Amino acid sequence: MASPPMKSFVSFTETWHNRPYPAILPTRPEISASGKSVFVTGGGAGIGKAAAIAFAQAGAKSPGDVTNRTSIEAALGAIEANIGGKIDIFINNAGMLPLEAAVIDYPESEIRRCFEINLMGSFNALQAFTPLAAPGAKLLNAAALKMIDHYASENPNIHVVSIHPGIVGTEIDPNIPVGPDTVELPAHFLVWIASSEAAFLRKKLVRANWDVEELKARAEEIQSSSLLRVSLTGVDM
Repeated sequence: MASPPMKSFVSFTETWHNRPYPAILPTRPEISASGKSVFVTGGGAGIGKAAAIAFAQAGAKSPGDVTNRTSIEAALGAIEANIGGKIDIFINNAGMLPLEAAVIDYPESEIRRCFEINLMGSFNALQAFTPLAAPGAKLLNAAALKMIDHYASENPNIHVVSIHPGIVGTEIDPNIPVGPDTVELPAHFLVWIASSEAAFLRKKLVRANWDVEELKARAEEIQSSSLLRVSLTGVDM
């Protein structure tokens, strides 16, 4: 059994995964995405690309990639027209990791680029997706956590789950050329999250490294409590 790579990482489950395992394989009939329309932002590389492949393996009929506002609206509209239906699963994945530097030394251009990609990218994606969402559509989020939290409260008809993808070496961060987690781990985990087996994780934040069988064993406890929610609360004094 693998362990978290750093002591500061706290695992909700006893088992910690670095690579795919049978319970989240996209070819499992129980988590099939057969006939579903799936869109992945940032699907041209890294985790997004792996997720698009995983959903195709799970039987999705139109896995696609969208990046900026214009391409999002055009692509979603075209797919809606072609398939004659709405979008079932939308994965908000596009993002970047900013440079690490002191505030007084930080390049203004870098922080503007980070804002445009990470915040405005998610903002544009949500505005383009929502009118085309199928009844009971699912939004799986790997970016802009607090914005998505507000969005989930404002759109109770959409099933929202936020995911920490783990530490994966991809093009998003050249400082992590090889991470402890494979790119397929979060990709396959997303397929499971989109399935009925993970319905109890609505409005929750989960990590791809956590064991899904252990999560399912605590489904009632998780669903009926504030577990796996990010919030700022007071402490009794």
